[in-house]
Amino acid sequence: MVTRIISYQEALRAQRKGNGVIIDVREPAEFRDGHIPYAINLPSTRFSAADYTGWRHLAIYLVCQSGDRARTIAQQLYVAGLSNVCVLNRHMEQIDTEATSEVWSVDRQFRLLLGILIAMYLIGHYWLSDAFAAIPVILCTGLIITAIIDKCYLRVGIAMLPWNRRQVSGH
Repeated sequence: MVTRIISYQEALRAQRKGNGVIIDVREPAEFRDGHIPYAINLPSTRFSAADYTGWRHLAIYLVCQSGDRARTIAQQLYVAGLSNVCVLNRHMEQIDTEATSEVWSVDRQFRLLLGILIAMYLIGHYWLSDAFAAIPVILCTGLIITAIIDKCYLRVGIAMLPWNRRQVSGH
């Protein structure tokens, strides 16, 4: 199956008219960082085709951070018999949204973790052991690989931490 792509603006128009629903398949913490107004959060890590059948009569528009998770869910929904599914042509990394919560965003937590790891390297390497040189090697390798594959498992992992798990959902 070839994933059907729809323009972001067209999906917004259909949503406003009541002809479609935008479903954000990112983790709840990512959703809280910012989302499309009136989008519903159904995380891909908790996927169930049954969660989508209530919108069988509407166009279902999927969005995530980079498009990978949305395309995967679209494929699974097609296999489950839902043919009214499209993926937005713009993803959350390309859409400006205002934060919907005062908690720290996943991106902010990610930057904090990177800063802590670099501080650990600096302190450990200069005052404790040369073995701490492994930290920047691991960080450098990880950042290069995640840039190449365009998926950051550390970011997804941070979004799944206990304090980020509060479910934000439209149903």
